[in-house]
Amino acid sequence: MAVRVSVTFISLLLLLHSTLGIAVDFSYPAVFNFGDSNSDTGELVAGLGDSLALPYGENYFKTPAGRFSDGRLIIDFLMKAMDLPFLHPYLDSIGIPSFLKGCNFAAAGSTILPATTSSVSPFSFRIQVSQFLRFRQRVLELQAQGTV
Repeated sequence: MAVRVSVTFISLLLLLHSTLGIAVDFSYPAVFNFGDSNSDTGELVAGLGDSLALPYGENYFKTPAGRFSDGRLIIDFLMKAMDLPFLHPYLDSIGIPSFLKGCNFAAAGSTILPATTSSVSPFSFRIQVSQFLRFRQRVLELQAQGTV
């Protein structure tokens, strides 16, 4: 509920900014996103070792970019509005992605309820939160070692 309220609030701020020209100060050091295909930037594709083909990604990225869309997602527009880079999926470590400005745990087909054998995605909301808690713990460990 808090995540939905937060996204709704940020969406409202963006709407006011774009339609009324009201200045909005986005000064968040990092963004962590949870959800389903509406904001999955490649988590399900990376997690299942799968790939997408065109038309996915053809309108903005010119190649499939892990998104179940032919272009950008709302989370991409939010990140741009906050002058932050697009979020990398938590499970995609190819190319040593930077998670300094946030991380995306959203996976297409995810639900609030635990996944079942007939679920599209094994990454329910509980799994996404568990991934975030593991991510946070690892970052704190690295900070304590002085490597981050």
